[in-house]
Amino acid sequence: MTDKYEVLKNNAEEAKEQEEKKQDNNSEGQEQTKEDVQKTFE
Repeated sequence: MTDKYEVLKNNAEEAKEQEEKKQDNNSEGQEQTKEDVQKTFE
């Protein structure tokens, strides 16, 4: 179980970083990243 939660936590952090990069670039796919982050925390 611990490994699974670690992976989710890491994925959430990566998604957050990707979202910030996408906001800087103002590129497409930003909305999808937000949804992925929300799913991770639900």
